Amino acid sequence: MNLLIALRAAHGWVSRRTLMRVIEGYAGLDETAFDRKFSRDKELLRQMGISIATRAEHDAYGDEGETGYRISTDDYAMGDVDLTPAEAAAVAVAAQFWSNTELGESVGQALTKLRALGVDLVEAPGQVGEHHVMASSRLSSANFATALRHINAREAIGFKYHKPGQQPRQVRLEPYALLSRGDRVYLIGHDLDRQAQRTFRLSRIEGRPSKLAGREPGDYAIPADFAAHLTLSSSSEMAAVGEARLRLSAHRADPLRRRQVRTEDDCIVIEYSDAAALAAEIVSYGSAVEVVGPEELSQAVEARRTTIVKSLNRLGGRDVLSA
Repeated sequence: MNLLIALRAAHGWVSRRTLMRVIEGYAGLDETAFDRKFSRDKELLRQMGISIATRAEHDAYGDEGETGYRISTDDYAMGDVDLTPAEAAAVAVAAQFWSNTELGESVGQALTKLRALGVDLVEAPGQVGEHHVMASSRLSSANFATALRHINAREAIGFKYHKPGQQPRQVRLEPYALLSRGDRVYLIGHDLDRQAQRTFRLSRIEGRPSKLAGREPGDYAIPADFAAHLTLSSSSEMAAVGEARLRLSAHRADPLRRRQVRTEDDCIVIEYSDAAALAAEIVSYGSAVEVVGPEELSQAVEARRTTIVKSLNRLGGRDVLSA
C-alpha cells in the first residue's frame, strides 16, 4: 500500500534510489533484498489490476541515469463496467446474501462504487430464502473474510484444525483459493508440513488463521496448473458429512461438547461422516446424551444399544457386570 501511495502521489517517474529511501519496508535493504521485495509487491499490485510502468529514460521529475517507475492514471483508473440486466440482478442477489456476513461492509462499498459508475443495480426481488439466510449466517462465522484477505495478500498462514474423530493439529499453509459448496466453505492450499495440496473446511478451524512469522506477503507462487475445483472434488473433505443434533446433560460428555460447530435451541450440533462410529461413542456416555436427529443416527444408537443388551444377556445378563 505504501508503494501504491508513493507512486500515485509522484508527478513523474520515481527512481529505485527514491523508493529505497522514502518507503517504509524498503529502507535499509541492500540491492538484492530490495529487488526481491519490490518484485513481490509489484506482483501483488498486478493481481489487483494495477500495473507499474518502468522506464529507463526520465522526464524532468525523475532522477537522471536511473530506472524509474510510476503508476499512470490509465493504469490505475477503473474501466467501464457494463452489466447486462441478468448480471446486475445476480450481483444484487449476491450482495443481499453476503450482507450479514464479515464481507457485508465490503459489499456495501462495492455497490456504492458500481452505482457511482452508472451501473443500474435494482434491489434483489423479494426476500432471500430461509436456506440462504441460514447459509450466510454460517458463513459469517466461518473465517471467510480473514482467509480471503490472506489469499489476496499471498500470505502463508497457521491455524489449528480439528477434523471429527481426530486430534487437532497445527497447520502451516500457503493458501491458494476458497471454494464453497452450499453453506460449506473450503480453504485450499499447499500444506507445508505434509508437502502437498490439502483442503480444509473453514468451520473446522479453531480460532482465526494468522500470518506465519518469518514469512513475507507474496513470497510463494500458486502453481500454473492449479485447478481449485479439481482439488476440492478429489479431497477427502468432500466425503459425505452429516450433522447430529444432540442434547447433553450438564457437565457431561464434554468431548462431544468441544466438537460442536454451533448450537440450536438446547442442542449442540456436531459433524460426522460415520453414523455407526458416532453411535458407538454416544452409547458410551449412557443417558448423558440424547439424539434429537437425524433419524439415521437415532436408529444407529438404538441398534448399538440393542446389540450390547443381547451380548450381555448371552453372557449372563446384569450379573456379568458385577462378576
